[in-house]
Amino acid sequence: MPARSTPRIYDGTTGGSSHGGRRTHIIQILRDAKEPLSVIQIANMVGIHANTARFHLESLVDAGMALRETEASGQPGRRRILYTGTLPNQTHERAQGYRLLAQILTGTIATRFPEVGDEMYEVGRQWGSYLTSRPTPFETLDESEIDQRVMDKLDALWFAPESVRIPRPHLLLHNCPFMESAREAPNVVCRLHVGMINGSLEELRSSQRVVELNPFLEPHLCRAWLGSASEVENVPVPLVFSAEPEEREEEVNLEFDEF
Repeated sequence: MPARSTPRIYDGTTGGSSHGGRRTHIIQILRDAKEPLSVIQIANMVGIHANTARFHLESLVDAGMALRETEASGQPGRRRILYTGTLPNQTHERAQGYRLLAQILTGTIATRFPEVGDEMYEVGRQWGSYLTSRPTPFETLDESEIDQRVMDKLDALWFAPESVRIPRPHLLLHNCPFMESAREAPNVVCRLHVGMINGSLEELRSSQRVVELNPFLEPHLCRAWLGSASEVENVPVPLVFSAEPEEREEEVNLEFDEF
């Protein structure tokens, strides 16, 4: 995967649709806000017309990604409509069942098999290979095409990915569809996700792999450092928990300066 950066546009809620990632941008703003936001506030923050913001907000409400409420006010006049972000699909009854099932299975695996990380990585790798469109026998993909395919797949799976090149190539995953389960058992969920990414890269014949994962840098942010496939050949991909993204970047810059 090449060392390049895609625009800071995320589309994990729409699967790479023509909306250009605005809905994922909006839902991240809503989730990070300390209080409900109005249409005008969202429009100003995203840089779009109020009618466009209202359209996206209502679509997110319909999809269970946001909640709508009427502002409580003792003042005369029309009360504002306010919006609050939710985690993916957690407001839908059916999705609640899947989420509960994921937590039960994750907790059971983590409790009964505490050293299961390597196995979960391998399971993820096989599923990543299965979920990726394999190139035809004589098809040659350059790293930029591989990058786009992997980003599209992560996008469709609600990870809201971003490809970054500084200080060295890495992926930022702005959303985890199983955040609560991942926090409870990162050795199960995070290693499964890393395996899926590397399985996709392997299937697409990329020379790159995820060589380190930094989970939970922020409430909805994880980072996957990229390197050569040889770096993780027969070696587990480490999970490194870091308080701030800048800390790791400073460490890497210092390492480069030493040479």
